[in-house]
Amino acid sequence: MVNKSTLAWRTSVLVLLAAAVPLGLHWHDNQQQVETEAMLDASVTVKTISHVHIDSLGDSVWSPTSGSGFLISSDSCELLTNHHVIAEAARIEVFPRRQSDSIGIAATIVNSNPRSDIAILRMNSCNDIAQANLGDSDLLRPGDEVYAVGNPLGRNPDSISRGIVSHTERLTSGLIPFLQTDASISRGSSGGALFNKQGEVVGINTAIVATANGNNIGVSYALPINIVKKEMEILHAGPPTWGHAGIEEFLVGLTKREASFFGVPAERAAVIVTESPSSGPSKGKLSAKDVIYEINNISVTSVKQAKRLISSFYPGDKISFNLVRSGETLEVAVTLEEGWKNEETPGPDYYLGHLGIDLEKWDEDDGSRGRFDSPVITQVHSLGPAHIAHITSSQKTIARNGPLVIPIQLNVKTVSGIVLDGTYHLVESVDTIEQLASEAFALNTPMLLEVETWGRENPLKFNQPMQRLSTSFHAVVPALTSAIPPGEADTELGMAPSNPALRQVAYYKSERGR
Repeated sequence: MVNKSTLAWRTSVLVLLAAAVPLGLHWHDNQQQVETEAMLDASVTVKTISHVHIDSLGDSVWSPTSGSGFLISSDSCELLTNHHVIAEAARIEVFPRRQSDSIGIAATIVNSNPRSDIAILRMNSCNDIAQANLGDSDLLRPGDEVYAVGNPLGRNPDSISRGIVSHTERLTSGLIPFLQTDASISRGSSGGALFNKQGEVVGINTAIVATANGNNIGVSYALPINIVKKEMEILHAGPPTWGHAGIEEFLVGLTKREASFFGVPAERAAVIVTESPSSGPSKGKLSAKDVIYEINNISVTSVKQAKRLISSFYPGDKISFNLVRSGETLEVAVTLEEGWKNEETPGPDYYLGHLGIDLEKWDEDDGSRGRFDSPVITQVHSLGPAHIAHITSSQKTIARNGPLVIPIQLNVKTVSGIVLDGTYHLVESVDTIEQLASEAFALNTPMLLEVETWGRENPLKFNQPMQRLSTSFHAVVPALTSAIPPGEADTELGMAPSNPALRQVAYYKSERGR
């Protein structure tokens, strides 16, 4: 029989254990707490507008995009994002967490690489953004918990989702092995950070597997941060660079069985060259129907792997291809050339006036368009004030009228009013707009443009009259043109056309001299 003292002792132990268990669980929960606020504070939304171009119908068109990013240096205000987020950008704005202003922080491209899909941006300021801590993606294992931060669909900034790592080296359509996760991301999340539980960035959210409608099916891909770190060193040193053999677009994969028909030894897979290169480093060295089974003594397993092997070397490197040609095994050496091609960035358009838009008064209906009391926007110029203010021009479409296919006005954009210095002005002429813009420019103050969009309830019924569909307001900062007409020079001041800054001064004087 248990005595009273022993029973009391056992009871005390049980009470202590009962109290210790919840305390231990609370301690464990605190130890495992994930600092999601820090993840969000380091993340930003990246918004861009593309350059304006003229389409086949003569309309000026441009498009906005939205992505994500995260700060990597508080000293230089640099952030990381995907190249495809800023690939067509004429203007880039960054919006930190809790940004309430409709105007973001201006950013420029330090460097970017379309092959790795990585871009480094530099912001004008970054005072309210936390610097992200970069982790080690090589430590990740399938099943590890991760957190994706971004701006899904371009409408949900500061969003965070949780998932696990499904695979640590997944090759898709590109040449870089991705981290595969089930953390939910959507369009607009590209360029955002993938964090581990410790709050370290282990990847850049880059792509998803989607349905035909673009919906995520639960498979997301992120660039491993260790690969990103190496790429950052290259991008900070200069333009991106990788080796190019001149056959990459001509390669088709062969399984081991298929390769054996060409006499490839030792049951190896291979790639076959479908066309003889007519230019580049492999011209005269590799030919159509060459079957390559080794590159620099590394066995070829697929087209993706072969391309990745070639591009892992640098321009000027000599690599060897072990191949079968007409039943004979050969070793062919090729000196690689530069794979990166620099594309010239479009400059700003030349425009007259202060708004960067062309306006017309449509007093009469010519049959394909309506009659409007306010001036019609017929063209928007790239990087002009209207373009920067996200104003678009009127658009046409192609329609069938009996046996004829003709261009028909799809919609019309008109400037119906202007607010300047607290006063609303009803706009009925093009001259009124330019006069008010000139006044705003002289006062160095923005103006608010009221833009009406007109269209038909059924766009296919182009014989119907147009109706007002919507009204929007745009804050515009009037400015002088930032480019000059090609080949023109200011003969009065002797200025060369290659100096746009001087030409701005000349244009300013000519405007004021009228």
